[in-house]
Amino acid sequence: MLEVCFGDSAKGTLMLAQHCGGDVIAESVGVVTNARGLRAVWEKRKALREYKKRRAEMKKLAVPLGGRREDVVSVSFGLSEGDIYSPITPGECPRKACIRDWLAFSRYGEKILETEVDAFWDGCLADLRKLQAAPANVRVWLDATPDARCGLLFLAGLYREGGTELHVIELPRQVRRPDGCLVEYRGWAEVEPERFGAFLSRERVLPPTEVRAMAGQWQTLRAENAPLRVVEQGRVVSAGLDYYDGLIRQAIPDAPCQTAQIIGTALGKQKVPTGDQFIAKRLLHFIDAGELAVVQPGAEGFYSTVVQRQ
Repeated sequence: MLEVCFGDSAKGTLMLAQHCGGDVIAESVGVVTNARGLRAVWEKRKALREYKKRRAEMKKLAVPLGGRREDVVSVSFGLSEGDIYSPITPGECPRKACIRDWLAFSRYGEKILETEVDAFWDGCLADLRKLQAAPANVRVWLDATPDARCGLLFLAGLYREGGTELHVIELPRQVRRPDGCLVEYRGWAEVEPERFGAFLSRERVLPPTEVRAMAGQWQTLRAENAPLRVVEQGRVVSAGLDYYDGLIRQAIPDAPCQTAQIIGTALGKQKVPTGDQFIAKRLLHFIDAGELAVVQPGAEGFYSTVVQRQ
């Protein structure tokens, strides 16, 4: 069975979930604090102790999914944005141009080489070929993000004629941890690898009629070919690039601030269900339109740029 997710981060987490619970797991730990000197050292040590304790608890709860890394694939084309009418082809195509535009966007002054774009694109195509081979069963790890919802419709389009059974595990909006804490996840990439197995009981097989209906919806969206696709009441609909502008504006304070702060607030508080880069580009549009003024250009890329309402 192919395990399908939507995005490279979710793909990496899903691979870890296959054989979680062991002594070795690829990870890094970061501690953010305003403290200085000895207090900073104490806070870091405290945070590390708490993290290790939590890791030990997660290890006890781990339910490995099993399987091979080669059977984990991702639909990482970001289908909620840009041209979806044009076919995805191995060479240059509108979808690759869209991905190049994402990767080339400088958050903190970084630069990306064309070879890196090609490597990412080749990985996307390799996963697509596995999906196009019409496996008997595909298990989809679905969340509420527009990319995931569009990705499921895309898969329905691939398998509308039957022959491949679509299994779906949908991430609930909120999950209660064993310690009683209620956690809200934006997507599968945020879920601890040890927790994936606990969601297997939510798996359901989509009946052929539902798959065909989804495939029809995808064909409609392709024909509309809007610049953006969003989720309204659980259904994917076409939209303009300004769809989330109202929520983004609510994240802009009256005082000057860095764009990174606005983006973080829009994602965390206003819950704009896109990536940070989409919001950054909308802020650039606000600047071009005279709605925002640049108070201080960013020394380390756009995310460090200070802006103010006009």
